[in-house]
Amino acid sequence: MDQSLYITALVETAEAWSALDYNIRREAELLSLDAQNRFTEEALVFAINQQMSQLTADGLKSWIPDVASESKTIGVLNPGNIPFVGLQDFIAVTLSGHQYAGTVSSKSPALLPAFVNDLTRRLEKYASFENGFKPEFISFEDLLICADAIIASGSDETIKIVEDACSENGIKKNCRLLRRNRFSIAVLSGAESAAELESIAEDALLHEGLGCRNVSIIWAPESATPDALLNAMAEFRAAFPVHPDTAGSLKMTQAYMRAVDQPHGYGDNMEFLVSKGEAEIQMPGHIRWVEYTNLADVKHWMDTHQSHLQLVVCSAPIADKLGISDYISHVLPGFAQRPELSWCPDKVSIPEFLTRLS
Repeated sequence: MDQSLYITALVETAEAWSALDYNIRREAELLSLDAQNRFTEEALVFAINQQMSQLTADGLKSWIPDVASESKTIGVLNPGNIPFVGLQDFIAVTLSGHQYAGTVSSKSPALLPAFVNDLTRRLEKYASFENGFKPEFISFEDLLICADAIIASGSDETIKIVEDACSENGIKKNCRLLRRNRFSIAVLSGAESAAELESIAEDALLHEGLGCRNVSIIWAPESATPDALLNAMAEFRAAFPVHPDTAGSLKMTQAYMRAVDQPHGYGDNMEFLVSKGEAEIQMPGHIRWVEYTNLADVKHWMDTHQSHLQLVVCSAPIADKLGISDYISHVLPGFAQRPELSWCPDKVSIPEFLTRLS
């Protein structure tokens, strides 16, 4: 594969998709909003624009500088919890020179296939790609038959099914990149600015709290109150309205919390819900506020839950005090929903996994 031509076509496609009125993009957006998911138009636009901004020639080349010496068929089981969640895997597989075979989630049936079809159309003008670039979307059963390796993301139950299916179809453990349930947290100093709290509101509430990078638990000093955060969340919801299904679920939860007299706060029309309590994951859109006496307590909890943590959102000084850079990914407030192309889900590099297959 001529990687330089492929990168050129990828960048052209991304530039086209960066336009809000691009007809192929708009059709995919409308189909996505009609599917059974919790996508909102505002969050959908955000996700597409953010992903397209990462597809630059320099960024793609530095992420995956070389093509594999031997092309293999990589099967990708795509989740559908948030918009465009499978794009990184698709680009990693194809930019490495492998054949891509992916499933399509019923929750997000349009975005990735539309982007891939658009990219394929652009590649057809190059003679070297006329017959060599054939990504396909197939059933999980067919994917298991044709794949040399598997990349899958999903719930713990889904991944157990994938593991069993891989074993039955002879796909070895070193040829599986499996991502289980993970969540993210924020750790506050208590001195955050209004802008930082607005960024944390985005980190927690965008995509209805359904992504592994969404902040589900916020640790705060026991002297702090959540009032300023609640105001920031209200500001965020003014720009990114809540999905009706999220609001409906939160209403039932809030009624229960009121009945048992558990401290909590919420937005108008149940746009968000924040409760005080133990450091336990709640339903999407429900954020748990946990007080700490000292950061050593937070560090101990993080060490205990390390295998389930995707990200820690906090300032650089807090990150230094927690000593988290070596074993858990850390981002500043406002970057949880803005991953770089090269970020490593579950701390596993996709290019490195693909390289080991050669």
